[in-house]
Amino acid sequence: MKIFRPQPLFAVCDYGDIEKGIMTGGNINRGDSSTKQSGFTLVEMMVALFIFSLLSVAGVALLRGAVTSNEVTDAKLSDMAHMQRLVSLMEADLSQALPRPHRDQQGDRVAAFVSETDSSGRGFLSFTRGGQSNINNKPRSNMQRVSYQLNDGRLERLQYETTDGGAISEPAVLLEGINNLELRFRDKRGQWLSSWQTERLNDLPRAIELQFEQNGRNYRHVFLVGTGYL
Repeated sequence: MKIFRPQPLFAVCDYGDIEKGIMTGGNINRGDSSTKQSGFTLVEMMVALFIFSLLSVAGVALLRGAVTSNEVTDAKLSDMAHMQRLVSLMEADLSQALPRPHRDQQGDRVAAFVSETDSSGRGFLSFTRGGQSNINNKPRSNMQRVSYQLNDGRLERLQYETTDGGAISEPAVLLEGINNLELRFRDKRGQWLSSWQTERLNDLPRAIELQFEQNGRNYRHVFLVGTGYL
C-alpha cells in the first residue's frame, strides 16, 4: 500500500547560502540599482573656455570695427553736408547777383562785384544779390549785399542789413580747414582771369571758379554769375 506524503507549501531556504550571497555582492532580485554618472573632464573644460575666449575676442573686434566704420561714415557725411551747404548758398547768391554798385560807409561808390583776396574787410567776394525775401516786413528792398571771406582757415558768409552801408551780421561759418584758396573769373569775352578788374562799376563776371584744399583734398567748383551768360 502506497503512503501519500504531503509536499511543503514553502521551499526551504538555506540561510547559509543567503549570507554567502550577500558577502560576495550577489543580487537578490532587487532590480537594477546600478547608476551611471557622467561629466566634463578638465581638458574638455579648458577647450570650451578657449573656444569661448576666441569667440569673445572676435565679437569685440567686430564690434569695434563697426563702431569705427560708423564714426568714419558720420564724419564723411558731415563733411559732405557742409560742402553741399556751401555750394547751395554760393550758387543761390551768385545766380542772383545784380549789376548794382553800392556805397560804402564813407559814401563812395563801389563796384557791383568786388574780389580782393588780400583784404579782410571786404572778403574775397562781395556783391549785391536780388530775390531776398522780406519775412519781417522791414523797410528795405529785396536786394541784399553779401560777402564771403576767409578767416583763419574758416570760410565765412556775411550779409549786410542794408544795400548801401549798414551794419554787418555775424559771420556764418560754412567750412573749416581751408587752405590755398584760389579764384578765377570768366569775363564777357570768354577768357579766364586770375583777378577781377572791372572796366565799369556795374560789370559782372560770367562765371567764377573756386578752388581750395581741405583736409588734404582738393576741391573745385564753378558757379554762374547773374543772368548775363544767357
